[in-house]
Amino acid sequence: MTEGVSIFGAVSPEWSRRYGPPLAEQGIDVRFVADGPSLVDALARDWSVGLVILDLALAVPEMTVRLGPGGPRVLAFGDPAHAGIALASNLADFIDADLADAALITAIGDAVQVEAAGVADLSDRQAARLGSLGREAERVAEALARLAADPGPPAPVPVSSAMVRSLIRARQARERFLPAGLFGEPAWDMLLDLFVARLEARDVSVSSLCIAARVPTTTALRWIRTLCDAGLFERRNDPADARRAFISLSAAGEAAMAAYLGQFGRPGI
Repeated sequence: MTEGVSIFGAVSPEWSRRYGPPLAEQGIDVRFVADGPSLVDALARDWSVGLVILDLALAVPEMTVRLGPGGPRVLAFGDPAHAGIALASNLADFIDADLADAALITAIGDAVQVEAAGVADLSDRQAARLGSLGREAERVAEALARLAADPGPPAPVPVSSAMVRSLIRARQARERFLPAGLFGEPAWDMLLDLFVARLEARDVSVSSLCIAARVPTTTALRWIRTLCDAGLFERRNDPADARRAFISLSAAGEAAMAAYLGQFGRPGI
């Protein structure tokens, strides 16, 4: 199944013991290493590696050179605080840390097929999932772009962080009365959180933004990645630690959010 695709897994010994045998039974040959420096060394020696399974807790800054754009495909899981390197790769996706064996084999098998066939030949399952997410992000970006281009009359009251925080609290309060599953709007929750941060002149880490999204970490990371690609978010590496990244609104995203939220200060709205 993995013929022609070289795979490394930088994971804990417990992870490799749990998943190594079922992967091998399905013909997926993964060479496991137990720490980040070992992966860096392996990638430096073997430039043919097509797929890396990475526990983000084991990420080290030295991985940036090989796991960035143009590097191997990455399937990452774990601590979003160290997701900066994976987010910098244009071939990264995120999986749950404790997938069932069958689900993990499916996720890795899909990635192997994509790598073996080329980016244009995504499997049906992966294409459907990523395509749906991308279309949602495009709709968000297009709607906000229209609003930024034609925001209407100026709002009589400027948007304040207190006002936006009140909107966030109101959204969170819904869960006291109605099931949280009814409200799946991670993109909007992240946009609000980043707009408040811009008003308060503070940085927002990837892990903090994942919490604000109020969805599973893997879902939040995929949305962050997609909204960066859509031009609404901007990613900036932490100069002190390449594993960490900060996310902010782009100029277009900020203008659109200001135009939309400013409408709440108009009479009759």
